[in-house]
Amino acid sequence: MEKRPREALGGGDVKGKSRWAELTPELLVLIFSLMPADLLARTMSFVCRSWRDVLAEPYSWSVVNLKNWSLRVERTDVIDIVVRHLVDRSRGTVRHLSVNYLGDSGFAHTASLCRLLSVLKMPASFVTDKMVKEHANLLSNLTVLDISYCANITSEGIEVLGKNCKNLVILMRRMLPPSITPQNGLAIMVDEGEAMAIANNMVGLQELDLSYGKFTNNGLVAILTNCTALTFLNIEGCQNVEITGNIQLMCRKLKFGFVYTQYKTPDISTDSPTDISSSDQEDEA
Repeated sequence: MEKRPREALGGGDVKGKSRWAELTPELLVLIFSLMPADLLARTMSFVCRSWRDVLAEPYSWSVVNLKNWSLRVERTDVIDIVVRHLVDRSRGTVRHLSVNYLGDSGFAHTASLCRLLSVLKMPASFVTDKMVKEHANLLSNLTVLDISYCANITSEGIEVLGKNCKNLVILMRRMLPPSITPQNGLAIMVDEGEAMAIANNMVGLQELDLSYGKFTNNGLVAILTNCTALTFLNIEGCQNVEITGNIQLMCRKLKFGFVYTQYKTPDISTDSPTDISSSDQEDEA
């Protein structure tokens, strides 16, 4: 096989000089923004002087992606320490934070310093309503928010977020499927609180994910009526909702469609294992 010169491979010129050092700081920052923050913090600064110099600047930390690392660690105390460290390293310039299992400490520090934060993804976090109420007024620039599986944030926290985050266009609030037991079958609970908090305070939403929500047709109608900018809706697994009649027409008017899958109550009269089946997904492009 014919050998290609090192220059063609991008590893250096024919004299052996590294070409990575020739990349401008702006280009390096763009590349670094696509990489996991834990990798940047642990190893990338040791590659060469130019990389170390760029990573020492706060603008290199405008995007902090700790999703995969936090899923491996699963310790809120450690995750909060790292988030606070990276926020300090950015000098409050973080615009995009993605992390799981965030706690009150990490959330409060981020909200207090990162006034430019526009994307906050913190699924399965332990942030509480109390901390949301104390700091929501500092998150006015948020456009994307993911609070899926955050059991400590209730309709009260969602209401406060809606009143303070008027630029919000995407909200992800997926929850866990309801538990199923042979004695009780499919546990059906009704709670309109979150749906009404969204309908009354987040009217500018364009994309909304409420999978496995406990609301009924009343909450859904309120959202579809008040959130006039809505283009996509995911209500997968919302067993208290029935997409029929006028509601079906309203959903099908959404520009980018809707996702709806409803559980059927399992037959527990037999000795066979409980099985959950779902109806056909209605998806209007």
